[in-house]
Amino acid sequence: GSYTDRRYFGVLMVPVAEHSLTDFLASSEQHVRHRITLGTFFGCLASALHYLHQNQIRHRDIKPDNILVKGAGVYLTDFGISLDWQQLSRSTTDEASGLTYNYCAPEVLDPDQKRNSRTDIWSLGCVFMEILVVKRGLRIEDLKTTFRSS
Repeated sequence: GSYTDRRYFGVLMVPVAEHSLTDFLASSEQHVRHRITLGTFFGCLASALHYLHQNQIRHRDIKPDNILVKGAGVYLTDFGISLDWQQLSRSTTDEASGLTYNYCAPEVLDPDQKRNSRTDIWSLGCVFMEILVVKRGLRIEDLKTTFRSS
């Protein structure tokens, strides 16, 4: 769950996650049971990102290491470089931000390009692609090899 109170900043604490999505995907390559659970993650992660964007927050570093898994639940974490654009006239920015190359949108790599909330959607799409690869019984390393050879 979540709540919003603009007057206060707070941290909601829940039981510690069992895995990062990175570790969960690695273990899912061997455990069919985990692959079944992966199908539930798409809606949860898309809803989490939609909530952030509705509240004018860009995460800016969506990747499997920043997604925690507890049971069948997933939690988007690490808002260290996120951007609250409520006080800005628009969500588009051109400042540098942290990035993980495998998950960043092409415009993030070009310093002359403006960035907006669509870059989060690109990053989540990259995460979804990795989830789909593992859900199909393949390995993420095979996906990376395919991209390197293309």
